[in-house]
Amino acid sequence: MATLRIYDLKQNFLAIDLRDLLRLLAPWSLQANWIVSTVKSSKPGHEWFEATGEGGEQLEALAQDNARLSGSDLAALAENTRQVIWGEFVGSGPTQSDKTWVIIRAVDSTFYEIDTDDKAVLSKISSTYKDVRTGEAPITSWLVARPDE
Repeated sequence: MATLRIYDLKQNFLAIDLRDLLRLLAPWSLQANWIVSTVKSSKPGHEWFEATGEGGEQLEALAQDNARLSGSDLAALAENTRQVIWGEFVGSGPTQSDKTWVIIRAVDSTFYEIDTDDKAVLSKISSTYKDVRTGEAPITSWLVARPDE
């Protein structure tokens, strides 16, 4: 899978959020099935999901169980979320639930990471955002300990 990282800023804050990416990737994102999960740490037993707003609280609860939901349900929760700070969203096609279509990962409010082989998704990301960098490999384990640990 190809990995892109989006670092676009607006007034020194990350300029995008989950709802923006789901809108950009519609209608595919709405038709997809999604798994909401935490971002794993390099320290065993440490993982994070953090989001703000009413939808963010619901997403956080779902992430603890690696919950599955429809694209329309995820989009509705994302619209009621102020910000996803940490989180992973794995999308698969409506008829191929065992084949990953795209992974959207929020990393410490620093960037969004997109993993996919779908050239249309890669093209949309690259043409929509200004500060898009190719990742050498996806973030699968966050190496930096959080200050509260």
